[in-house]
Amino acid sequence: MRKYKLDKEQKNLEPTKDQIRRYKSFSSVAHRYGTLTKRPKKPLYKDPRMFMVLLVLGLMALLLFLE
Repeated sequence: MRKYKLDKEQKNLEPTKDQIRRYKSFSSVAHRYGTLTKRPKKPLYKDPRMFMVLLVLGLMALLLFLE
C-alpha cells in the first residue's frame, strides 16, 4: 500500500512576485543565512552565566562519582 499520491496535473510552480522580491537582495539572504549558521561570539566557558552552570554541573558530577 502506497503512502503517497502522485499528482499528475501540471501545476504552475513559478514563484510569486513577492517571493522573488524577498530573495532578490543577496545581502539580506546572506545575512539571514549567517545568523542561522554562525557560532556564538563568546565560547561557553567565557560567558559568566554558562560558566556558572558548567561549574555547578561539574561539582555535582564530582560529588556523585566520589561517593
